[in-house]
Amino acid sequence: MWPSCRGFAALLLHCLGALLVCGSAGAFTILSPFSYSSLSFKNLLNSVLLSSNANLAGGGRNLKSDVLEDASLITPKLIRKYGYPSETHTVVTKDGYILEMHRIPKKGAQPVLLMHGILDTSATWVLMGPKSGLGYMLSDLGYDVWMGNSRGNRYSKNHTSLNSDYQEFWDFTFHEMGKYDLPANIDYILSKTGYEQLHYIGHSQGTAIFWVLCSEQPAYSQKITSMHALAPIAYIHDMKSPLFRTLVLFLDFLTAATRMLRITEFMPNTKFLVDHSQVVCHDNAMTQDVCSNILFLVAGYNSEQLNKTMLPVMLSHTPSGASIKQLEHFGQLMKSGHFRKFDRGYLRNQLEYNRMTPPDYDLSRVKVPVALYYSVNDLLVSTTGVDRLARELPNVIDKYLVPMERFNHLDFLWAIDVKPLVYNRLVRNIRRVENHRAKLTANLASYLAMQLQRQHMQNQIQLQATLQPTLPPNVHLPHRLEQEPTITTLTATTTATTAATQATATATTMEDVVDATTSTSAIEARA
Repeated sequence: MWPSCRGFAALLLHCLGALLVCGSAGAFTILSPFSYSSLSFKNLLNSVLLSSNANLAGGGRNLKSDVLEDASLITPKLIRKYGYPSETHTVVTKDGYILEMHRIPKKGAQPVLLMHGILDTSATWVLMGPKSGLGYMLSDLGYDVWMGNSRGNRYSKNHTSLNSDYQEFWDFTFHEMGKYDLPANIDYILSKTGYEQLHYIGHSQGTAIFWVLCSEQPAYSQKITSMHALAPIAYIHDMKSPLFRTLVLFLDFLTAATRMLRITEFMPNTKFLVDHSQVVCHDNAMTQDVCSNILFLVAGYNSEQLNKTMLPVMLSHTPSGASIKQLEHFGQLMKSGHFRKFDRGYLRNQLEYNRMTPPDYDLSRVKVPVALYYSVNDLLVSTTGVDRLARELPNVIDKYLVPMERFNHLDFLWAIDVKPLVYNRLVRNIRRVENHRAKLTANLASYLAMQLQRQHMQNQIQLQATLQPTLPPNVHLPHRLEQEPTITTLTATTTATTAATQATATATTMEDVVDATTSTSAIEARA
């Protein structure tokens, strides 16, 4: 979401008193909005940190060693630590970005692709551990789990010809992620697993890039079995966060300032931030409540569902870097009330889009079965925005409002009870789509077998009618001709099953599944 609540939380929390800007080779990176403007402030901050460090080093500390370790491990090592297999795969996009995907493999199993939000990484699906992490849950249920990393985060900061220190590397928004990153990830997964389709699960920005993919390349709808949108992003003009609504008022100024200063990257993951989160947010720290309250200010208050012990892990893995242009694009969506392409200005819009304003993304092209999961207390995604999105998507199979009044934007990932509140329903929706497709395959196989058998019988009748006049009066047809239909019927059934399987793969909407099942049953009833 724009700008990510985790990013701003860490921005306000970790970097109190840090450097404003550091840069190299012509590109700058924002680390914090504060500078050490006075020696007294610097000494105060150091005193707080030294006090927190003393608590950490004390023999009676409450902080579990697992928390510190998990805060420092990269995603593949985090997965292996908890006894799950882990693989790392690299994918190159058409425009040269080298993306890293992390996998919890399950040989021969149905693949599922999980996509994070802005400033986040693949770690978000596993950092809360096997009891709460969606990645682990899906693996336990028998799925082949793939977790993507969008261009610009800590795992995907490489390019075939560009260096991430330079401005050109960061010239992208979430549009390029939907246009280039997702197709590369999906094609790679399907090629590697041998499957024709996969399930897709996205959070926040991870949903927006999926709408972009289907709008720009609708053929990819054929490669998706179902899509599950956690805190779905599209129409965000009525976002409730007072912080971000205020920032949007200064969007034009901020845009001009970042371009003038050549600031291109926002909130990368650094050792400084990781160490800061472990010191400031641990159980014994006097500042732990500050950590949680900043998250609540941005995402929505819900202390009941926040595991404070895990704050060092959450804020060590995120933020993990993003393009300033990504944030600018989300800001444009807030300001305009549209879900549309990046606004380059009147002149460049005319050159790029052949019109003065950027075109809207065509949500009617999202033909896959979509399930939407949202909440009332999400300060970054409004219920009215989700309602509008649901009206424009052609195949919404579930629109689920989480039955907890305080459930917020981050709770879809890190809430204590996220499994019973959200994930169990998500899995039921996945199974529901799979069961409908299996039923469709069986019904089509039965129907096609019946049709082929009828056609064969008609051919036999025609053959007998043709041969009968030429036979002598006392000669009869051989018995093998009478037995042939049985052999041919078996062949027809096999052919029908194959044809039905292929037909099921082309059914891209839940309506296709239901309509086909209904029509097949009606045909069988008439027969």
